Amino acid sequence: MAYKPSERSSRSLEEVEINMTPIMNLMVVLIPLLLSSATLVKIGVIELNLPPAVGTSVSQKQAPKETEKKLDLAVTITKQGFFVSSSMSILRGANDKEPSIPLTVDGNYNFEELSKKLHEIKKQALEIFSDTDKVVIQAEPDINYQMLVTTMDATRNIIIDNQKISLFPDVSLAAGVL
Repeated sequence: MAYKPSERSSRSLEEVEINMTPIMNLMVVLIPLLLSSATLVKIGVIELNLPPAVGTSVSQKQAPKETEKKLDLAVTITKQGFFVSSSMSILRGANDKEPSIPLTVDGNYNFEELSKKLHEIKKQALEIFSDTDKVVIQAEPDINYQMLVTTMDATRNIIIDNQKISLFPDVSLAAGVL
């Protein structure tokens, strides 16, 4: 049955009040959830330093002193193993083309041996060089991310006699293998 226009407009419209309780309940749950997830995101971050961009101007304050000896320690991850080098020398393997720390017999990377070598280097360089907390990690393009992270962990500290000893906590990543 069709209504006449005059009958439709004569009906009184009731004011309906919006129920805000479900929206308020949602906010009470969402705000603590978002705040707690923000702290979890911070916990999962790996701290590292990126190499400086090429061509950036360095102020006189930040310019390194010419008289300071720099270790410039670098660990390069390749398919053959780890190459450890510094500005003074390269830690050689059995011959010039072999890595400093080759892969194990079963083809895995030897992270314990890497930590031991870095511990020896740290002990020798502690009194001579000014940058004994810094290491640069380079990797070939086909090295997976987990190998890079595990190498970063192996360069940061070592456990000797149930004591955690800090090696090179200031880790930087290089753009690629030189």
